[in-house]
Amino acid sequence: MTSAFWLTNQPGWQDQYEVTVYQMGWRLGGKGASGRNPQMNNRIQEHGLHIWMGCYANAFATMQRCYDELGRQPGTPLAGWDDAFKPHSLITLVERENDETVFWNVDFPTNPEVPGHGGEFLSLWDFIRMTLKWMVERHDGSAHATAASARIHQIGGHRLFVWAEETFKRTLSGIEVATETVITGVEWLLGHRHSGPVHTSLHKANQVAQALGADPAAHTAGQHHSILWLLEHFLESFFLAIQRELPTNTELRRLWILLDLAAAAVRGMLVDGVLYRGLDPLDKWDFREWLSLHGASDSSVWSAPLEGLYDMVFGYEDGDPTRPSYGAGVGLRTILRCVWTYKGAFCWKLQAGMGDAVFTPFYEVLKRRGVRFKFFHRVENLGLSADGKRIESINVAVQAKFTANARQRSDEYQPLVTIDGLACWPSVPDYDQLVEGEALKRDNIDLESAWANWRDPDHAILRRGQDFDDIVLGISLGALPFITKELSSANQRWRDMLEHVKTVQTQAFQIWLDRDAAALGWVAPERAIWGNFVQSGADMSQVLPVESWPPQLPVRNVTYFCSALRDAEHIPAPYTDPKFPQQQADIVKNQSLALLKYDIQPLWPLATDPTNPSGLDWNRLVDPLARQGKARFDAQYWRANIDPSERYVLSVKASTPYRLRSNESGFENLFLAGDWTRNGYNAGCVEAAVISGMHASAALCGFPKVIVGESD
Repeated sequence: MTSAFWLTNQPGWQDQYEVTVYQMGWRLGGKGASGRNPQMNNRIQEHGLHIWMGCYANAFATMQRCYDELGRQPGTPLAGWDDAFKPHSLITLVERENDETVFWNVDFPTNPEVPGHGGEFLSLWDFIRMTLKWMVERHDGSAHATAASARIHQIGGHRLFVWAEETFKRTLSGIEVATETVITGVEWLLGHRHSGPVHTSLHKANQVAQALGADPAAHTAGQHHSILWLLEHFLESFFLAIQRELPTNTELRRLWILLDLAAAAVRGMLVDGVLYRGLDPLDKWDFREWLSLHGASDSSVWSAPLEGLYDMVFGYEDGDPTRPSYGAGVGLRTILRCVWTYKGAFCWKLQAGMGDAVFTPFYEVLKRRGVRFKFFHRVENLGLSADGKRIESINVAVQAKFTANARQRSDEYQPLVTIDGLACWPSVPDYDQLVEGEALKRDNIDLESAWANWRDPDHAILRRGQDFDDIVLGISLGALPFITKELSSANQRWRDMLEHVKTVQTQAFQIWLDRDAAALGWVAPERAIWGNFVQSGADMSQVLPVESWPPQLPVRNVTYFCSALRDAEHIPAPYTDPKFPQQQADIVKNQSLALLKYDIQPLWPLATDPTNPSGLDWNRLVDPLARQGKARFDAQYWRANIDPSERYVLSVKASTPYRLRSNESGFENLFLAGDWTRNGYNAGCVEAAVISGMHASAALCGFPKVIVGESD
């Protein structure tokens, strides 16, 4: 969608291009698609949990342009981008402490900036300086840490400072040049060894960094070594002062985790030369592995913040929780951008489904511009020319045809429905527009499933020079082994990409409840987004006003859960086993029920079953059929995201070099778009997909000329 949007964003584009989008099934969005269920009060049904981060510069800028052109009247549903997205600041990490579940609430401060506005991201050197400055502020703002630091003279005394002085002298002997700032700072530190707190070394490391110029190429190794020595001195001293309190002092333990991880990141960035090479070379390590190499303690690298990060990106090979893997460069980039470059708020919640808030505006704007949409067209094969240099043909399965009445109304399938004044995607096709509609409805055929028990009524072969000249391949990575076999045979880099860039199944479920968060027992001041739990989740009750629940069904809350889904031992090839989707859906249902039965008490202590204090009182679930017990779960929504194009794209270690850029397909007329490309973000997220789509457009037509954050 981003590629189509930017290709057609320039005046006179129609003089150069005809743009056609071929789409499997009846709706746009892929992994981000959502639908309204007319049988369940037009509730929103998502593929998973979609939260936009405040650092998504290109994604927000694109949506703002799209909404501006859409031109909805003020006061109408989702009239502007800031009606569709609202800021959210509170992230909750779930921890186990002394065999109890405790919440670590992180409330990120807001700022007056607008996401999508502004220029380039900060440099990696700026990130280092911001991290050191934050470490000082975080340390000094903690009463426990300040008290512990003040006691260092009683615990370590003169011996510690003698060690520090000797260590510094040994370090300095290997330094060719040290700045006057460093020398002055170290002399001050050592001259006040009996009167000043140990954390002075952290202050001096920060002062040295802030005093250095913006261009790291002008820095000396000695200057960086001085920062490293001061930082190391602080950590050694600080840990010595607080280690006895760590097992019993939650605030101090969390402070140590954050400072320990931040220091390891700064050390690693300086030692591994990312200031001159970027972050991609770090991806040969797993993020935890890299942090450990640079001094982070085991307790820190396995702490709630990193557990939450790996959960957020489904960072487990084959969905196996015992096989975490997330490239260090991607992980560090994600944290640096999310924490230091967010605008307005740390993250933003959609006020309707992804389909309603994102893909409807895209569709309506592109239709107005003259882009054509071919729904119910599933790509089966890309065929090469005889010399293997370009795509010569595309084999397409036509999944359904339009009725005569539908063709009289329009030359294209009309996919949207209007619900309370808002154009939306339905959860099923409009069967009345389709010749095969009655059979599809009767047999409950899912045309988005790779295992649908359905015979396509027609096939088509698109020819180069007749139906297309250039192709933007926006189909996600999991489907490519099945539709690009000729490309794999002809191109080693293509084969390497398919082998080394991994994907994973995911699972999701949504529940509608008759009580709001406070009545359920949620104690935080803001609606929840949580990680590092059995499944990640979020209170998404902000979307309830656009659903159509009647007064007799008092829905007060809707909560989404999402996590990786372990791969089946044998995943059948597409179209070979129509029973496979139901088998996987049953696994998701059972795992969802188990979470609610055994693990929900910490989240909602006021919503538990008196006979089962760990589990949900099933009466809290809203069920139009008023079933009893856990049967009420049958009225909720769950799904196994198992289809090839639904599988989430991972950033496992050592995979980045095998990603291909949008203009590096190896074939003259084939351009790539998706979060699976090498796009400067290299992670499975909206922003990576948008950057990649912009790259594809730029490769074809030269626009856009500036893409924020496309490199480090």
